[in-house]
Amino acid sequence: MRRWIVVAAAALFALAPNAAAAAQSAAPDPVQAMKRQFRAERGVDFTEVARLLGAETRSRRQGGIAFGPGGPVATYLSVRDVGVSAPEDETRAVAGGDALYTTTDVALPKDKNWVVYRYPEGQVRPEFWTTQQTIDVFDPASLKVTLKGAKGKAVSGGYYFRGDVTYAELSKAAGGTYAIDVNGVNSKAKAKAKVAWKLWTDSSGRIQRFMTTDISAKGAWLKSVDTRFSEWGRLQTIPLPSAEEVIDHDEVGKVPSFPKGLSLRGKGRH
Repeated sequence: MRRWIVVAAAALFALAPNAAAAAQSAAPDPVQAMKRQFRAERGVDFTEVARLLGAETRSRRQGGIAFGPGGPVATYLSVRDVGVSAPEDETRAVAGGDALYTTTDVALPKDKNWVVYRYPEGQVRPEFWTTQQTIDVFDPASLKVTLKGAKGKAVSGGYYFRGDVTYAELSKAAGGTYAIDVNGVNSKAKAKAKVAWKLWTDSSGRIQRFMTTDISAKGAWLKSVDTRFSEWGRLQTIPLPSAEEVIDHDEVGKVPSFPKGLSLRGKGRH
């Protein structure tokens, strides 16, 4: 009997490290990791490169996002075509509340530095202006349905996920806001289109990189976007331009095409 006890104890000892390793290899949930980032005056930095169907150049973005308890509350960014270095080809923007502020190369009245676009209360979230990603990773419902069924694979520094999701699935999760084309028209064909994606997280589940490819219902390539995040949890406060610096967009003649072509996430669309 004593011998069997010793053998059983030895077997348990041998299995314990393997059980611990299995527990450690389980990927943390990126949805829960994202929710933990939603704290007042905290945020994240990002860089992004996107290529759209029919575009002659790629678009490069960089900036930061500030969070509140419910998610993003403000963002700032700069946008320019890749390979274009002239300062006038860069557009800067700040978004918060229900307004988007952009720079312009159109001559403005003295002391006016920003053109403002205002939207009905609650119509557009700040991250709508931030990225050209179709999938809003800051919306827990959208991120959850995107990751459904995906298994995280351990890689250096964290975990790797991949899969695809349809506009119909995204629309159902997010209240019907994804099955809309760029002209604001509901489209059954659009709802059947897919977004193929790859996502990398750090060891705690915070997203480090997110790559997507939009594919039409007929299988045609539409858009590819590569977004990288850094400095999660950093102190991030983003002041909005003062009223004295701002002029309404309908008081200006020609204004930049920005933000045309941004993410379709949000109740307001382009």
